[in-house]
Amino acid sequence: MPSSSSVRLLAAAASLLLLTGCTIVIPSTASRSPAAQPGALVGTWVIDQSFDSPEQPYVSFAQDNTWSASDGCNRVQGTWQLAADGTLSTTSDPQTMMACDGAQLPLAVSRGTRVEVDGDTLVIHSSFDSTETTLVRSYDSTVGPQGRPIGYWVESNTPAAPFLSLQADGSYAGNDGCNVLTGTWEQTDDEAILFTTGATTLMASTSG
Repeated sequence: MPSSSSVRLLAAAASLLLLTGCTIVIPSTASRSPAAQPGALVGTWVIDQSFDSPEQPYVSFAQDNTWSASDGCNRVQGTWQLAADGTLSTTSDPQTMMACDGAQLPLAVSRGTRVEVDGDTLVIHSSFDSTETTLVRSYDSTVGPQGRPIGYWVESNTPAAPFLSLQADGSYAGNDGCNVLTGTWEQTDDEAILFTTGATTLMASTSG
């Protein structure tokens, strides 16, 4: 049972609070949540609208810290790291620059410096050009990488290296170091790639 002196002390404190209109604030011991957890970033994200492009523009962040993105025609891939404060660090591989009526999501990721994730909404901030790209999580199984080998494939990451570029519209272009080749491609049910040869040059090459 509290002593009479303790009761008087509590009563006096209560009276003082009523007179001054103050409140007691008890600091919370719970730590604040970071701006984004890496796990929340994993998945496929799109702009909430349709585009007149061969595929739906998307950004896909994988659990192994790789990412891929498409503007609707061109794909690019790279690696990503996310700090506890939402700071985004990325690398990106070479990519094609085919004109496209899509959305420049690969550029948004490669230039992104910070992200915010709120449920199914992702905002990518860029300090490079002070832009914000708002995306929503996609649950459409036809959107995203889907195992299709669209992209810019190189033997080595050097300007003169032989390359093969597979486009989302089913066309391809390549160079063996001397010769340029173009044509069409398609993926079969067993995931094999069939190439149809179009135009090509026939210069001798030692690097192809």
